[in-house]
Amino acid sequence: MSRPPYDLVLRSRAILADAGRFDGAIAIRDGRIAALLDAKEASPATEVLDVGAREVMPGLVDTHAHFRDPGYTYKEDIESGTRAAAAGGVTTVFDMPNVDPPTTTVGRLRAHVEYAAGKTVIDIGHSASGVVPDNCAALAEAGATAFKVWMMTDIGRDYPHPPGTSVSNHAVLYRIFEEVAKTGRPLYVHPHDQELYALFVQRAQARWGMDFRSYARALRDGDGVVLNSAISLLLELQRSTGARLHLLHLSTRDGIRMVRQAKAEGRPVTAEANPFAMFVTNDWRNIERLGPFALGFWVPEADNPAMWEAIVDGTIDVVGSDHGAHTKKEKEVGWTDMYTAPGGSPFIEHYLRMLLTQVSQGRLTLERVVELCCRNPAKLTGYYPRKGSISVGADADLVVLDLDHEEVLHATNSHYRCGWMSAEGLHSKGRPVMTLRRGDVIMRDGEVTAEAGSGRVLRPAG
Repeated sequence: MSRPPYDLVLRSRAILADAGRFDGAIAIRDGRIAALLDAKEASPATEVLDVGAREVMPGLVDTHAHFRDPGYTYKEDIESGTRAAAAGGVTTVFDMPNVDPPTTTVGRLRAHVEYAAGKTVIDIGHSASGVVPDNCAALAEAGATAFKVWMMTDIGRDYPHPPGTSVSNHAVLYRIFEEVAKTGRPLYVHPHDQELYALFVQRAQARWGMDFRSYARALRDGDGVVLNSAISLLLELQRSTGARLHLLHLSTRDGIRMVRQAKAEGRPVTAEANPFAMFVTNDWRNIERLGPFALGFWVPEADNPAMWEAIVDGTIDVVGSDHGAHTKKEKEVGWTDMYTAPGGSPFIEHYLRMLLTQVSQGRLTLERVVELCCRNPAKLTGYYPRKGSISVGADADLVVLDLDHEEVLHATNSHYRCGWMSAEGLHSKGRPVMTLRRGDVIMRDGEVTAEAGSGRVLRPAG
């Protein structure tokens, strides 16, 4: 018997294809989208899935995740982290280099991706550490999707911003910009002025003590000058070198103004927002309720409207989960001493739900969510239209949505190994009910069935 033309046909009355919404079907063969069919077209296939009026969007592409693996697997590992991702509709992820050992050399990068290949359940790429300028060309050749640099070094703790991944010296930063520019890869930078931060930490501890409230206020003292001064410097380094700059954690109104101006000048500058900042730490009541489990960083009331305006109007290009698990024991210390407790929280399973909640409230359109979480991240990393796309030839990475589902979120219902989350207690409306990775259903109604190692490692084409 001859093989049917398609392996799978997914029918829906609301498919969010790149060319626009349509009523029809996605025909899949050998893991890719072979055709987009009209609702009345015949579509012989080995399997047909009809999801009715439920929306179908591309699988999410998360450019910013910390899986703590290798080196910190007591917090989480690549398998558990990518299972949570699949449950949240993420089909492609790029993990960060603050692992042990950090990916500062070709040998470490190759070992890291080979190791990840045996554990991931979704497709994965890696952003290498860019702290050694002379290594950037070889790292790009070896498969680094992007380069990551922190300008922050931890005070009172040694993780998640260890010295081996951070650079605050301006001359070294300039050399990094020069070398990364030659590769054509994007340079992701966590903006931060270390000396100013040290001053404000000293003042905050003297005024408010050591708890989570003091920690939150320290970073935003001086009306965001720790962040804004760094953003100004980074934009000037970008102007001088022509590097592709991707600014992480954009949340200050003055930082947003500077990025908007750079974009207006046509410069290759992109920016990211993070779900904990969008939904949790932009409300001081959540910080009081969750304490150290909320932080992250605080977004003051004066900055929150500008952050959301930038998310809606396109100044911010990408939502990256900044997923980063720690143990409960590590975080609990922060009730009294947040300066020794690690910052960061798991969010990769729930950020689509929170964005869909904004869709239900009219703040975002579903099309804008696709731009922020699928299409723009794929373009940033060089994988569009293979990823983040519903178009012929794209990988069949798809998510089926139930926009009517309402739920109060609890970590007990999640896949997070650490057993807690900063989204605890938030109300959500809308959820992913099915995730397809290259045409295979890997999540249905919250159950992830993919095996470890079934995801693929992504390497840039050039």
